Parts: sequence; C-alpha cells; structure tokens
Amino acid sequence: MLDVHSVHPPVRAWRDFFIHIATIVVGLCIAVGIQQTVEFFHNRHQRAEMRLALRLERQGNYETLVANTVAWRWGTAELENNLLVFQYLQQHPGTAQEKLPGVLLWATSNYEFSSAAWDAVQQSGSVTLLPREEIEANSTLYFILKKVNDVQFESARAIEEAERYDLSDADPSHLSPAQIETEIQLTQAALTMVYLRGALLRNLQGAFPDFPATLTAQELRQIRHQPQQPTTELLAPARAITMQRLRAAGYVDSNQSPAGNSK
Repeated sequence: MLDVHSVHPPVRAWRDFFIHIATIVVGLCIAVGIQQTVEFFHNRHQRAEMRLALRLERQGNYETLVANTVAWRWGTAELENNLLVFQYLQQHPGTAQEKLPGVLLWATSNYEFSSAAWDAVQQSGSVTLLPREEIEANSTLYFILKKVNDVQFESARAIEEAERYDLSDADPSHLSPAQIETEIQLTQAALTMVYLRGALLRNLQGAFPDFPATLTAQELRQIRHQPQQPTTELLAPARAITMQRLRAAGYVDSNQSPAGNSK
C-alpha cells in the first residue's frame, strides 16, 4: 500500500527560508563589520605612523634651517668680501695680493632639506588617509623645501664658477683687467643666487611659523643697496610718474591709502 505524506504547510517553508536568509545577512553584516573595524584600526595605525614619520622629518628640517641660516650668513660675508677685493683690484691694477684689502674665500655649505618621509607616503598611496587640509599643508611645505634645495644647488654652482680663475693661477693680482671684470660679474651672480636662497629661507619660516627664526628682512636688504633717504626724496616726482603708469596697469600701491593719499 502506497503511503502519501502531506506536504509541509507553505507558511512554514517560507518562514524557514527567511530565517535562513536572515542568518546569512546577519553573518555577512558581522563579517563586514569585523572587516571595517579591522580596517579602521589599521588605517588609524597607518595615520599615526605617517604623522610620526613626518613629524620627525620636520624636526630634522628645523635643524637644517638653523644650519643653513648660519651658513648663509658667513657665506654671504665671504662673497661680499671677495667682491670688494676684486673691485679694489680693478681700481688698483697690479696690486700685490698681500697688499689687497682682504683674501679671497670661496667656502660654501648647503644643508639639504629632507623629503624622504613625504615621498614614501606619496609613493605608497597612503597619503589619502590624511585629511585634505593636512595634505595641502604638507604639499606646500615640501614644495618650498624643494625650491630651497634647488636654489642652494645653483648657488653652489655659481660660487664654483666665480672661483674658476684659480684653475690657472691662484693669485688674483695676476688677473688681467678683463678677467677681473669677469670675476666681478661672476661674484655678483653668485651673490644674486645667495640672495634668492636667503629669500626662500625667510619665506619658509614666514609660511610655517613653527620653523625656527631665520634671516631678517634687514639682512636681505643689505645685499641689494637701496637709495639713501636724500636720493629717495629727490626721486619722488619721478617715482610718482612711474607709479601712475603702474596703477594704470592695475597695480595697487601698498603705500597708498584707499583714498589714494600717501600715508
């Protein structure tokens, strides 16, 4: 005799199905939650490591700025001394080197700012874990640091170029008038690069006040000779004409009040 079993009620079958689906969904949610939790703590650990590496590199660059400031000061004094010696020799040709108002010095020291930590962060792609404001601040900082490094390299090259006379003879009194003129131009070119280097060092500290104090505006102005007060007063009418031309081109004179009157 054939036994016929009754089919399970549909409601009970659907209930089991949804329980099964719910179990899977809950399991997936738990798995995703665990994964996200692991990623959260992993990312937080990565950010902490990145910030520590960047902070240590920044502290090292603080010391580099101090060293570059000291080197800039005595390097500038050397070049200014050399320029005076060459100018004296130009005015007094044939002066024996022991009677010159100084000796020529060409030592130069440049301390390179480091960017290894920032480069590693960018190359790994983990930089995206940092807030946008932090990324922008670091990008600006390392852009300036690279500019300083580049100018320092060019400054050292300019100094080496100015010193090339000693490849033939180390005695500057043996230089011809044409050679002395060339040396004056090369020394001035080296001083120009040193000036640019100093301006960038000053801008670095200005943009990031947490960096140590560096060069002053007065130190930079001493390289480029400004007109004396009597000369400035004599040039006032001519300056007014020049400023009129510049304002016509859209220039805003910071020394003028909004009403256009001189402060």
